[in-house]
Amino acid sequence: MAKLKNKKIIAILAKYPDFSKYKRITLKSLLKIKGIGKRRAPFLLKRLNNIEYMPGLTDIYKTIILSYAKRILELREEIKDIDKKLDEIGNQSKEVNHLKTIPRVATKLACRFIGEIGDINRFSSEKQLAIYCGVACVNNDSGKITKARAVYKANKICKQTLIAMVGCSIRFSPQCKVYYLKKRAEGKAHNHALRCLARQLIKVIYKMLTEDRDYIIRKELKKVA
Repeated sequence: MAKLKNKKIIAILAKYPDFSKYKRITLKSLLKIKGIGKRRAPFLLKRLNNIEYMPGLTDIYKTIILSYAKRILELREEIKDIDKKLDEIGNQSKEVNHLKTIPRVATKLACRFIGEIGDINRFSSEKQLAIYCGVACVNNDSGKITKARAVYKANKICKQTLIAMVGCSIRFSPQCKVYYLKKRAEGKAHNHALRCLARQLIKVIYKMLTEDRDYIIRKELKKVA
């Protein structure tokens, strides 16, 4: 069976929590379930008709499955409503709208980032913002040894959001992809290359927010302004 998070499987479990009835499910009844398309229905039907279970535990399974499946479906609807409200709130924010001009950055990512950093003016430089977001290294000198270390006590949500942003950018921005491949060619691991790209993105974001402007690409250079 598919993973439990699959919304089609959840819909089936909510409709038919009793495994003993699975062998009698027909294609017609399966197609009545919301989200079950004609293309995948025959495959699902075959798997459902052949499912194995312990007959003595069907009543227990039924109670548990029905309760959890319905709750999951309810939570999905609640999440949709919350996402809709977040979109409405985000569209009213000047800072969020600035970030949304970055290729492939939508309302959710922009809202999450702005919500975590707050007022950009509390950061005196883009380096401070980078440290706060966990994508900068700080000096860790000891005697004659000079080295740098990553910042671990950073805002993890900001860091995750930035990594998600650059993950999209390397697929849809040629310039970002070139930079990422350059770092990979230097021998850096995938995650390290993403952090390097996130560090560059911080420079752009800091400039955008402090100068109150959108993301710009210079046509003659094809680079971020």
